[in-house]
Amino acid sequence: MPFTQYSFPMAVLAVAFLACSDSDAESPTSPDPVVYHSIHTESGTPCEGLPGCEGWVTRGDPKTGAAETLFRFKAGTPFDRHWHTSPEHVVGVSGTMIWNVEGSGAHQVGAGDYLYYPSRAIHWGQCAAGADCVFFVYDDKAYDIHAAE
Repeated sequence: MPFTQYSFPMAVLAVAFLACSDSDAESPTSPDPVVYHSIHTESGTPCEGLPGCEGWVTRGDPKTGAAETLFRFKAGTPFDRHWHTSPEHVVGVSGTMIWNVEGSGAHQVGAGDYLYYPSRAIHWGQCAAGADCVFFVYDDKAYDIHAAE
């Protein structure tokens, strides 16, 4: 096929790309600050209602709205049945957390694994023996914790 058959669609694509470009894309700066935490050199804050757990808030304010938090449980530490108002998005960083979600069974959340459960889902579990469990959690809403009976 002659090149001219492709030149019109490519021109349309180029114009569409330029029209959709954000004028701020030329600036490499951002109003958001850089955030860095090291679980190896910093002590976290004890987790409310979860003995053996410590956390580092990485973005947002869990008391007032959406937030991201890095959590660490000591190896072998269990956590009791509870639920949150916010749905939770969990990404494993290290260790293996056995995460039970009522109605869904048990899930092994290790490095690189993702687990989502909806608002008010009752969950419980334990950090497996052998290594501390570190995981990243995003809450859509303010963080709260409610014991499940």
